Amino acid sequence: MLDRITPPEVRPFGHLSLPPMKRIVLDNGIILNVYDHSFQDVSELMLLTPGGMVEAMGSPVASMLVPVMLDGSRMYPGSALSDVFDFNGAKISPSVSDHFTGVSIRMLNSHWEKLLPVYADMIFSPELDSHAVDTCRHRMAQSAAIAMQRVEYKAQKTVRELAYGADHPKAVMDTPQSVEAVSREDFLRWHDCIFSRNLSGAELFLSGRVTPPMIDGINRIFGSVAVDTDSDTSPHILPFDTVAPSFRFIESPGALQSAIRFAIPSIPRTHPDYIMLRCAVVALGGYFGSRLMSNIREDKGYTYGIQAGLLGSPEGTVMLVQTSADNAYAEAVVDEIRAEIKRLYSGDFTDEEMERLRQYLMSTLAQHLDTAFSISACHVTERISFTGPEYFARQVDVISSMTPDALCNVARRHLPLDKEIVVIAGSKV
Repeated sequence: MLDRITPPEVRPFGHLSLPPMKRIVLDNGIILNVYDHSFQDVSELMLLTPGGMVEAMGSPVASMLVPVMLDGSRMYPGSALSDVFDFNGAKISPSVSDHFTGVSIRMLNSHWEKLLPVYADMIFSPELDSHAVDTCRHRMAQSAAIAMQRVEYKAQKTVRELAYGADHPKAVMDTPQSVEAVSREDFLRWHDCIFSRNLSGAELFLSGRVTPPMIDGINRIFGSVAVDTDSDTSPHILPFDTVAPSFRFIESPGALQSAIRFAIPSIPRTHPDYIMLRCAVVALGGYFGSRLMSNIREDKGYTYGIQAGLLGSPEGTVMLVQTSADNAYAEAVVDEIRAEIKRLYSGDFTDEEMERLRQYLMSTLAQHLDTAFSISACHVTERISFTGPEYFARQVDVISSMTPDALCNVARRHLPLDKEIVVIAGSKV
C-alpha cells in the first residue's frame, strides 16, 4: 500500500565535481573547449570573445549588436538567415556580460554541417543594414521609455550610481535617448572590435554529443579566421567610486508601491572569503526559506518577495537586497533588513537552518551538473567571472565545512552597516 504519511528519506549529496573540458588549439590559436557527453544527438557551440558592457562604456550597442546580426548576413541576407536557423530547428542565444560577449547555437547533430557555416557567416559577415538597426533601435527605445516610468527602474538606476559611481559603465541604464543615439557606424565599429580585433582572446565551447567530424569542421571554419595576436584583449577594469553611506528617496507621485534597494559594497570575487560570504547572503535572502523571506514576507506580510545577492565582478562586489512594498511599509522594510543583517552578526543559526541552507546550496551546485550544456555553461561562467577552474571545487569545500561562526564572522567583516546604501522610489504617505 502506498505510504502517503512517511516523508522520503533525505540523504546528503555525494562528492560533487565539475568535469573538465578538453582543450583543443585550432590552427589559428583559438581555444576550443569540448565536453562530450550526451544521450541525444544534440550539441551546442558558443563563441565567447573579450569585450562587454564595460568595454562599450555602457553603450546600448553592446546588447543590441547580436540581435541585429540575426537580421541578415553576407551569404543569407535579410530574413533568409533566420529562416535557415528556424527551418533546421536551431536556436541562437546571445549573452553580454561586463567584459565578454557570447553567441551560442544549439542544434541537432544531423544538421551541424549545414548550420555551422551559416552560424560563422552570421558572426563574421553580418549585414548590419540600416533597416535592421533602425528596427532594433526603435524597439529598444520604446522598451526603455516604458521601463523609465517604473519605480523599479528609478531605484535600480540610483543604487547603481551610488554603488559604482555615476560615471561608471556598470551604472549606466538604457534610456530612449541613449538607444536612439546609437548609429550604424557604432554597430560596425563594435562588431569589428568584438569579432575581429578581439579574436585572439576568444574561446569556443562545444558540448553535447560531439563527434570527430564536428571538431574538424569547427577547425576548418573557425580555425581559418585571421587572428590579430597583437591586439590587447585584456579587460578594462575601472575601480568603483562608491558613495557610502548614503540614502536617497525618489518621489514618484501616484506610485502604488515603493521599490526598495539596500546595498553594501563588499569584497571582490577573488577574495578568499567571497564564497563563505555568498553563503551568508543566501541565508539572508537568497532562497525561499531565507531570513528576509521568513521575516518580511511570511511574518510581517510587507511584501510578496524579497531577494538578496552578491553582484561580484573584478572591480568589486555589491551585496544588494531588492524588494517592493506598499508605500506605507517602505521604511519599516528597511528597518527589518538592517535587523536581519545584525542577526547575521550574532551567528544564531539553528541546526535545522544550517542543514536547510547546506542542502539548498549543494542542490544549486548539483543543477550545474545535470546536462552537458549546463556543465559547459559552468565553465563559461568561470571564464567570464575570472574565478578560475578550481572555483566549483572550492564552493563544494566551503559549503561542506561552513559553520555558524564562519558565517557570522564574514558577515561582520564584509557587510558593514556603516557603508549601507539605501534607495526608495515611491510616493510619500
